[in-house]
Formats: sequence, structure tokens, C-alpha cells
Amino acid sequence: MLVAGVDGGGTKTEGVVLNEAGEVVARARSGGVNLNFVSPDECERSVAEVFLQLVQQVDGNQVVRLYSVMLPDIAMIRVHVKRAFPHAEWRGAHEHRAVLAAGGVLEPYGIGVVSGTGSSTVGWRGEERHVSVGGWGMLLGDEGSATDIAIQALRAVVRSLDGRGEATMLRDEMMDYFGLQRVYDIVRRVYREEMPRHVLAGFAVRVSRAADAGDRVAQRILQEAGATLGSDVVAVAHRLFAPEEAFPVVLGGSVFAAGEWVIAPLRQRVLAEFANAQIIVPTASPAEGLARLALRDLKG
Repeated sequence: MLVAGVDGGGTKTEGVVLNEAGEVVARARSGGVNLNFVSPDECERSVAEVFLQLVQQVDGNQVVRLYSVMLPDIAMIRVHVKRAFPHAEWRGAHEHRAVLAAGGVLEPYGIGVVSGTGSSTVGWRGEERHVSVGGWGMLLGDEGSATDIAIQALRAVVRSLDGRGEATMLRDEMMDYFGLQRVYDIVRRVYREEMPRHVLAGFAVRVSRAADAGDRVAQRILQEAGATLGSDVVAVAHRLFAPEEAFPVVLGGSVFAAGEWVIAPLRQRVLAEFANAQIIVPTASPAEGLARLALRDLKG
């Protein structure tokens, strides 16, 4: 008996298969499936590829349950799921439950923070009680996300060029990342060419690199993102837990790859009001978390 988890997003899709003992026996990775960022054809190719990679590593007939996040519920994808895992029961799962599970929290108790291209925070106190903040998209929200970090960094470059802000190595990072010949070409890239959001968000990696290299502007941007995400956690926690209670806070998404630049201010903000909260940075992926949820539910 095998179980699987597939986590799909705007830029990547990951699949994991576990055996009955909870051991990872297959991993796969492909492109994005979020239809806000990719075409239906690209989505289908990514789904087909991730399942093809998995069945090249295991016998798909042995997979009895599949949990997924962000796989669009369209007929063609069902065909690929059925072809790869003909006997599997396919269920959708909540993105933040996958993050909690990646941190070892299999019950609906605690808070999951997702900060990648976008950002949102969701907490549970049992199946029937949950609270969500964020997830309003680039124009209305997504504070603390990679997209927000990238925008703040580009604004810092502009302020520096105008003499309104501190000098920053983010200018050189911008020129290189976006392939600009002149610094003012960034205006054309952002406005005329309607830069895809995931491309813009990718610049956050350069902000992290500049912070590690000692750039104070980049460091402040990341620290402010972490404090903002910490405030989101606090907003959720106040509606679910008492200040003295212990509960897990699991961090998921590419922004946390920046490490303590983001995590330290988040931790400080949360522990200032909820001293017994446990901040967890998972070593497992959300796809593995989904597979562990599937295994737990299958075993009852």
C-alpha cells in the first residue's frame, strides 16, 4: 500500500509517495499548475510530468490515496491521475494544512503561514474553527510575500536613484536579474511588458542575496516582511488562542529561505504576545506533508 501527496503552485509542482511505514519511496517535480499564472496547456503538461516521474519510481497500482493542493479540478487532470494511480482515492486539501503537516502537525491545531509569490496565514482550533488573514493578491494585500519584497526593493532602488533614499546594491541586482541595458528600462519592463507576477516575485531571491552581503536596505526590507508576517500570525492567534496557550506556528513558502532576516522578526513579534507559541521551520515539503496526512487518515 502506498499514498501520495502532490503540491502544485504557480511555478512548481511536487509529488511525493510514501509506503506504509511512512518512508519516502518516490519524489517528482515539474512546472506550475496555478491557472492564474500558467495556461491550461502548461498546467496539463506539468501534471502529466509529475505523475510520469512518480510512476517511473513506484507501481502506481499500489497507490490507494492521493491528497493534493492546487490541482485544478478539470477533466483532463482527472485522466492523468487515473492513469497514474488507477485505484487511488483523490482528495483536495487545504494549502495551510499541508504546511502544518510538513512541520509534523497532522491535527487541525495551530497556525500555518504561507509566504511565496503571495502570502496568507490560516489557523485552526479543531476542524470546525479556523481563521484566515491575507491572501488578497498583489494589489490588495500579500504583504510580506516575495512579490511584496520585490516591489519594496525596486522602490528602494528608485528612491536611491532620485537621491531620496540610501544607496543600495539592489540596483546592480536589478540590472542583472531583469537583463536591463539602462536603469530606466525597468519602467518599460514593469508597465509596458506586463511582467508576470512570478517573475517579479523571483527578484526576492536577489534581495536575500544582497542582505547576506551586508546591504542594509535589503536587510530592512526582509526584516519588515518578517515583522508583517508575524503581525498576521498574532491577528489569527488572538481569535483562536489565549496568550498563555501553547500552539505551533509552521512557516512555509520560498520567502523563509531568506532565513533569520525574515524569521527572527516574525518570531520576536509572535513571542512578544504569545510566549508559548512554537515557531517551526519544516524540513519536509508540503507535498510530503500531504502524503503524511493521507497516510494518517487511511490508518484511521
